[in-house]
Amino acid sequence: MKFKKIIAVVGFVLALGLTGTQSLALTHIDGAIPYEDIEATEITILQSPKTILGQDFKYPTGQALIKAFVIDIPVGKQTSLHKHAVPLFVYVVSGELEVDYGSKGKKTFKSGTAYVEAIDWCHSGKASGKLPVKIIGTYLGQEKPDQIKPESCTKPN
Repeated sequence: MKFKKIIAVVGFVLALGLTGTQSLALTHIDGAIPYEDIEATEITILQSPKTILGQDFKYPTGQALIKAFVIDIPVGKQTSLHKHAVPLFVYVVSGELEVDYGSKGKKTFKSGTAYVEAIDWCHSGKASGKLPVKIIGTYLGQEKPDQIKPESCTKPN
């Protein structure tokens, strides 16, 4: 059975006119092919394709600027009240994150949860469990003006 899969893939690759191990590596099949143990598992994004508050969003215009950060929030600490002007993909790596959206209430995100953060909505986040929170945040902004830095808020929405 494995031999039939390999022959089918090789035939497909040759039919496309592709050669080399990089092309075969894209197949993710078992066998003596480089990168054979690579797996790609989709990360479910809550509310997708909207923000966590159900907002529609568009990617900024202009020269794209994408920045990713590892954000650590110690137990007992919280972020300042802030908002984001651009889409921010959030993935909770570990711990439990509680985000207070003011009039929209609080939401808790456990390890392994992914979502697009609210846009132009004041909120703050904190570690709500007994462990610190580790988040990967990927901002999808534009270069000029640099829209990545969160904007401070004086009061919640």
